[in-house]
Amino acid sequence: MHVSWGSRGRSRSRLLRTSTVLLAGLLLAATGSMGAGTVPVAGAAPGDPPPPLSLRDLGSSTTISFPGQQGEVSLALAVPPNLTPTELRGVAQYPAFVTGGNVDVLQEGRLISRTPISPSVNSPIVLPLRGVRVDRNAADLVLRTYLRTAGTCLFDPDSGFRIENATASYGGREAAPNSVAEFLPPVLRKLTIYVPDDVRPAEGAAAVSLATAVVANYGSAAVEIETDSLSRRATAPTEAVEPLERQVVINSDLLQGLSLAPGAAGWPVLRIGGGADQLPSQVGFLTSNLSSIAISSAAVAGAPFDAPQLAPVVNTLADLGVGDQQVTATGWPSISFGVDQTRLGRPSKNVRVQVKGAYTPMGGQIAVAIGPRVIASWPADGSGSYDHWVDIPQDLLTRYTELTVTYNHGDFREQCGEGVRSSLSLDSSGEVRSEPADPPSPAGFVSLPQSLMPSTAVAWTAGDVADVRRAVSLMSGLQRLSAVRLGVEVMPVDDAMATDGPAVIIAADGRGVPDVDLPVTADGGTISVRDDDGRRSEVVVTPTLQFGSLQVARDAGRTVLVASSTDDSADLDAVLTWLEADPDRWPSLNGDALLQVAGEEPVEVLADEGQPETESSDGSLWPAVAVTTVAVLIAAVAATLVLRRRRRHTDGD
Repeated sequence: MHVSWGSRGRSRSRLLRTSTVLLAGLLLAATGSMGAGTVPVAGAAPGDPPPPLSLRDLGSSTTISFPGQQGEVSLALAVPPNLTPTELRGVAQYPAFVTGGNVDVLQEGRLISRTPISPSVNSPIVLPLRGVRVDRNAADLVLRTYLRTAGTCLFDPDSGFRIENATASYGGREAAPNSVAEFLPPVLRKLTIYVPDDVRPAEGAAAVSLATAVVANYGSAAVEIETDSLSRRATAPTEAVEPLERQVVINSDLLQGLSLAPGAAGWPVLRIGGGADQLPSQVGFLTSNLSSIAISSAAVAGAPFDAPQLAPVVNTLADLGVGDQQVTATGWPSISFGVDQTRLGRPSKNVRVQVKGAYTPMGGQIAVAIGPRVIASWPADGSGSYDHWVDIPQDLLTRYTELTVTYNHGDFREQCGEGVRSSLSLDSSGEVRSEPADPPSPAGFVSLPQSLMPSTAVAWTAGDVADVRRAVSLMSGLQRLSAVRLGVEVMPVDDAMATDGPAVIIAADGRGVPDVDLPVTADGGTISVRDDDGRRSEVVVTPTLQFGSLQVARDAGRTVLVASSTDDSADLDAVLTWLEADPDRWPSLNGDALLQVAGEEPVEVLADEGQPETESSDGSLWPAVAVTTVAVLIAAVAATLVLRRRRRHTDGD
C-alpha cells in the first residue's frame, strides 16, 4: 500500500510536529506491518552479525583521549535494532611515568566493567560492555581512567592516556527492515545506489541528491557510497549485501513513490520511482524529517522542502555546534572548540569570537591559541569569570579553525598528586561575528565546500552512468567536509555556467570544459601553470603528459570546481578513486589543483604568490610552483617509462 499526504498547512504542520531529527524514523526503528504485495520478511533470514566497527564508522574519532590522572570521556554508540554492543577494543598508549591503572565503563552511574591497564608498551585493551542498556537505538557511556604514576607527571593533551584504533563489537543478528521508515539503520557501513544502464538526467540527479543527503545525515560517520547500474527492466540487484549495508534502486519507469522489494537472499531493496518531475520529491522525502510517517512498505512524497537560507552575520558558539564545556584538572585546564566555516554558511573573513566562562582558583592568565600560536591573553582577575572578544588572524583561518582556551596559573606542581585542582568553563552563548570573504581566503580546496554554499550547480558532459558515478563521488566527498547539508541542483553544463552561483563541472575526457581560468592546463605537450597573481608560465614537455585533474577556479566572482583529464577519463577516475580510498584525503587537500599521472601518486598544485621565482634561459621569470609542478609530473612519467622499459626488457629475456 501507499501512504501519501498533502502540503496544506494543517496536515503538514501536524506531520512536522511528530517528526524527529536525524533522518527521523529512518535512523530510528519504526513499527508497522507490511501490506499486500510487500516483502515477506517473516521468511527472510536476518543479517549476519557485523564485523567490529571502527569508531569512525560510528561518527567518532578512532582515538579516545583522557585528560589528566583521573580522566573522563563521554561516548555515545549507535546501536542498530536487534544488536547489542559487547565490547570496545583498542591499543593503550600512555606516558612513561604511568605504571598502571584501570579504565571503568559506566552508564548512568552504574559500573559496567573495570579493566586493568597493562604496563606493556602498545598493549591491547578490551572494555567489556555486557549489561549496557540501549535506549532509542543508542547507548550512552562514560569511560573513566584512574592512573597510577611515579615521579613527575606532566599530563597534557599530547601525552595523556589514550586508546587508539578503537573499535566497537556488536552481538545479535541485524533485523531486516519492515518498512521504508526502517530502511536506513542507525549505523550504515555502505549504501549502493543503482541507476538504469541507460540513465536519464533526472535519475542521475536523484542519485547525486540521495548520496549527499545520506552522507549529511550520518554526519561524521564514514559511510561508503557506491554507484552501480542495472538493466532498465530490472527491479532489484542480484548482489547480496553485507551486514549494515543497503541498496537503493532509482528508476523513473517504476511506480511513483518509495517501496521495499525483495533483493538478493530475501533482503529488502528500496525502490524509488516516478517521473522526472517527481523523483526529487521522493528522494527529499526519504532523507527528510517527515519520513517517520512511512511505517508501511511504501510511501509517496509531497512537495520538497525550501532551499537553504543565506548565512547570518552573527552566530553563537551553540549555532556552530559548540556546547557548554567545563574541565577540571590538577594542571592547567584547557578547552578546545572549532569555528567551522561550513556552519557559517559561506567563506568568511574578519572572524571574531566572544569567549566567556569561569575559572578557579583566582589569579594567573587566560590564553587563547590556534596551534602553537597564542592570539590573545589577559589576566585572570579575582572575579572568577572572563568575557573577551578574540580576533582570528586571517592567515590562521581555515575551513575548520580550532581554538584552545587555557587557564595558566602559578599553583602548578610537577610531582604526582601535588597539583592544585583547577577548573575552566566555556559558555556556548558566546557570539561569533564574521563577514563574507569574496574571493575566498584561503582559496583553493580549503575554500570548499563553503564557497559552494548555499547551493551549487552540478553538470556533466556525457551524462552516462560513469558521469553519475563521478558526480556521486565528488559531491559525497565535498559533503563529508561540511557540517550542514549542501544544496545540489543537477543541470546541463551551459545552464550551470550561465548561473551566478557556484558550479561543479565534470568533463571526464577533457572535452567540453568551460572557458574558465584553471590553475593548470595542457595543450598537447605544453603545460601552463597559473600563479596567485594570474600570470602563467609554460613549458613544453616530450613525451606529452596525460593526467587527470581536480581544479578549483574563480569565474565571474563565483567558485567553479572542474573535474577533467587531458584525454582519458580513466585518469580522472584514478584521482577520484585515490580520494575515496582514505577519508582523510579530502580534508587534507590544500592546493588549487590535484593532478595525477596514471600509475603515480597525485600532485597538489598551490598557487603561492610568496614563492621565489626562477629565471629561465630566455630571461623570463618562472614562478617556482610551475617548475615544481611540471618537474614532479615529468618525474612521474619518466619513472613510468623506465618501469615499462624494464618490463619489456625482462619479457624479451
